[in-house]
Formats: sequence, structure tokens, C-alpha cells
Amino acid sequence: MESFSTLRLLLNILTDAVTTIEGVYADAGQPLPSLDEPFVHDHPSEALKRDPRVSDAAKNIMAAASQMTALVCDPVTMVINRAFAFHISSCLRAASEINVVEILREAGSKGTHVKQIAAPSRTNPGLVARILRLLATHHIFREVSPDVFCNNRLSSTLDKEKSTKELFDNRQERLTGTSGVAALAESAAENSFKGSAFLADTLLQPDDLRLPFNLAFRTDEALFKFLQRPENSYSRRRFAVGMKGTAASDPPDLILQGFEWGKLPSGAVVVDVGGGVGHASLVLALAHPRLRIINQDLAPAIELSKVHWKQNFPTHFDQGLVGFQVHDFFTPQPVKDAAIFLLRYIIHDWTDAQAVTILKHLRESATATTQLVLLEKIIPVASTEAHCHVIPGAQHQHAPPPLLPNWGEASAEIYFYDMTMHNMLGGVERTVGGFVEILVQSGWKLVQIHHCPTSPLSQIVAIPV
Repeated sequence: MESFSTLRLLLNILTDAVTTIEGVYADAGQPLPSLDEPFVHDHPSEALKRDPRVSDAAKNIMAAASQMTALVCDPVTMVINRAFAFHISSCLRAASEINVVEILREAGSKGTHVKQIAAPSRTNPGLVARILRLLATHHIFREVSPDVFCNNRLSSTLDKEKSTKELFDNRQERLTGTSGVAALAESAAENSFKGSAFLADTLLQPDDLRLPFNLAFRTDEALFKFLQRPENSYSRRRFAVGMKGTAASDPPDLILQGFEWGKLPSGAVVVDVGGGVGHASLVLALAHPRLRIINQDLAPAIELSKVHWKQNFPTHFDQGLVGFQVHDFFTPQPVKDAAIFLLRYIIHDWTDAQAVTILKHLRESATATTQLVLLEKIIPVASTEAHCHVIPGAQHQHAPPPLLPNWGEASAEIYFYDMTMHNMLGGVERTVGGFVEILVQSGWKLVQIHHCPTSPLSQIVAIPV
């Protein structure tokens, strides 16, 4: 009877969560966004998704529905379906590469036949139908009648917001200026997907220290060096645009949540280490214009950063309150008066030894009052027996039983990224204990963690020791 009791408890969680979401939307006078309609980012109903009541209820629904499926599904079928799930990735990339979303957007809400979808890329309509039907079965696109497809809420997030003519006429620049979601999906479904296929091979050859990425692409070069090859220019640009897509589901003010930036004195120096164009520190500067920003990265990113700041915060740029430095964070840190060293999505790219090298350079340049702020995902364990840490904010909230304490598939994103980091870079998404270890080894002490609401990102604060 235990399984039936569990099934009923899961149903109760679902019912309570649905009631909560219905109540929030009813109070706001907004409809719940339809799965059959295109995604509209700035619609008021979308803002409600970030209401903590809604986001918590959504996590419970995702976790409970997944756990119920695992409980009632034939286990052999379930495992084999998981083994074949790679077809979703390959079909998603295929659809994006031939610009299906944009073709359907131009066709209108009633959709269009696969013959029209396949025509611009001169692909096989029958195969396109099979690709889209597999995706529609997983709620990406909608088949409105046999072989006629239209966009829905999920597929429309891949819209590059360009005309199909522009996309097909200039493939090299088709992703430039987009939200980054399509670029991220394509890059993940090609580079990361190919690398992941060799994970088991590396486990079976423990003396071979190459990463799955190296085996997949038959290279001894690290990913970032490999992408610098002239023949990989398209993949390199796609990867860069895709990094913008990593923040697409985060609230724009995410960096402002948690750490008390307003308590820093006027003129305090915030060094955005490996900051890319500096979009995170720009949000910070817009909210706290008293701060002085120094954006550091390699030369190509810094040139883009200057343009980005000039366009989006010209007064800060013109007043010299933002500086730009070409810097490799594996070399000594040149800034000696930083109030904050800010690293967003940097440490997870690297092994423990490499991360310690980066952090040691910062420690050697830190003053007694310098603080380190890492914006990273923190891996929660899937067990109720969690590590005990006395660091303020370290404890993750647990899901209500009988859900997995980490919310199961509702938290899948962070574990996908963890394996991506390993397969492609040898990096790792760390537990709290993992961050404690690398910080201690590099001369820092972890003193505070802020888990950001509605996002898997956390702000990890450390001080020199």
C-alpha cells in the first residue's frame, strides 16, 4: 500500500500547487499563458512566473508530475525512453538550423504545411515532418493537422526575431543580435551533445586524461582554444551569443538580489573578472552609479564591452566610471584596490586546481577589506542526508516529501550544466563543500551564501584569510 499512499501524496502536492497558481493569476486578473500560443516575454502574465508563490508551486508540479510518471510507468520503457532522449536534442537543433520557428512565425497562427517549411532549406518534407512530430510530442511546436505545424509557447522561445530571408541569406550572422536562446540550444545540441556521447569512453579508459569533448572532436586542444581555429569561427560566434542565452530565464536584476551592494562606499571599485561584455556589472552600475566598474576579459570581448557600455550607459562610460582591461585571469591580478572581485559563471568552467590558481591571483591582490562575490550554481544533493555547514544561507530548502529533496526533474538544469562543464571543459558545478575547499586552498573564507529567488544561481561571498 506504500506506493498507493505515495501516489496520493503526490496528487495532493499537484492539487495544492494548481490551486495556488490559479489564485495568484485570478487575483492579478491575468490568464495563465497558453501552451498553444507563442511566448511573449514582456506580457504581464509572464511576470507572474517570477512571483515566489508561482515559482515554488511550479517546481512542485514539475517534480510531482515527473515522480508520478516514474512511479506508474513500466520501468523498462522508462529507462529505454531515457536512453533514446538524445533524439530530442538532435531534432531541436535540426529545427533551429533550418529556421523552422521563423518560417512558422511568418506563416501566422494557423501554421503551414511541411512542404513550405522544408522548401527554403531544400530539405526532405517527410523527414521535416518526422522531426517536428517528435518535438510536438514533447510539446515543442504543435501539429494542428496532419503535416501542418505551428509555433507554440516552447518553440517560440527559439525565435531569432529576424526575417527568414535574412537568416538564409547570411548564415554566418544568423545568430548575431539575437536573444541567445537559439544559439545556446544549437550549441548545446551540437558541441555538448557530441561530447557527452564519449563520457562512458573516458570512464572506461581512466589512464587517458582527455575529456569527452577531445574524443568527440579528435583534438588535444581545450575547448576555448579549439574554437579559436579559423574554421570554427561560426561555432565560436554561436557560443558567444549562446552565453547571453544562459541568462534569458533569469530576472534582469538578479545580480542585485542578495549581496548588499548599496552598503559599498561611493567610488568603490568592482572588478568584473572575465566579465565578457560586462552585462552583469552594467546592471549593477545602473542601480548603483556611485560604484566604479573595471571590466576584465580577453581583447575581443573587451572591444565588444566598450561598445556595449557606450550604448547602454553612456554617462558612466563618458565619466570614466567604467574601465576596460585586457586580462587573463590565470596571470597576476593588476587591480590592487578592489572593494569587490566579481566572477559570474567563471569558476565552474575549471577544475579545482585551475580554479584555485584563479582565486589565488585575486587573493594576492586583495586588501584586508576586499570581498569576493561568485555568481555560480550550487549543486544540491538528492538525499535528505545533507552536509552540515554553519555558513549563513548555505542550507538549501528541501522539497516536501515524498518529492526528492532537490525537487527532482524540476532542478534538472543544474545537473545538465554540471555534466556539460565536465564533458566540455573538465569543469564542475560544485556543492557548498566543493566551494569551501577551493576557497580555503586559495586563501579565502566563505562567509555568506545568497540563494537567488526564482533562479538556480547563488551569490557566494568570501573574505581574505
